[in-house]
Amino acid sequence: MKNDGLLPASWKKPAAVVFAGGIFWGALWLYAGAPEGGVKWFKFVVPALWSDGIMQEAPAGPGWIANNITDELLLTWITLSGLVLGFSREPVEDEAIRQLRWKALARATWINALLFLGATWTVYGIPYLYVMYAQLVAFLLVFNVLLAVSLRNWYSLGHEE
Repeated sequence: MKNDGLLPASWKKPAAVVFAGGIFWGALWLYAGAPEGGVKWFKFVVPALWSDGIMQEAPAGPGWIANNITDELLLTWITLSGLVLGFSREPVEDEAIRQLRWKALARATWINALLFLGATWTVYGIPYLYVMYAQLVAFLLVFNVLLAVSLRNWYSLGHEE
């Protein structure tokens, strides 16, 4: 079979568990107010392509800064597991499944764009930065939910799984 960019079907269930866990911990982190200090074990000196000196005590420009990487770890966890979940093939990957995947991707793009435009006109200041972070996760979340619902409906109609 030609390489269509999809990952093995065996990765789908583990990715779903890891993605759900990442969403849970990310929501818990936000609910806790994303404490400024972060998880104390995750403070490291990391390379920075750009640092504005406002949120970190470092001079502007490239260099090395002390940073708590809790939020970076959560975003990486959620992004990678969401991509693996959304782009792992089904046990029977045919044209109909590809069409369902494409439609879920298209709908997720529209929904995410509308949410983003709504936030652009109603959220200002630093909270807008959080909206932009949420957009990274929201797109994958919406896409994976739409795909799961589409696949569940497809299989409930009697098509083989």
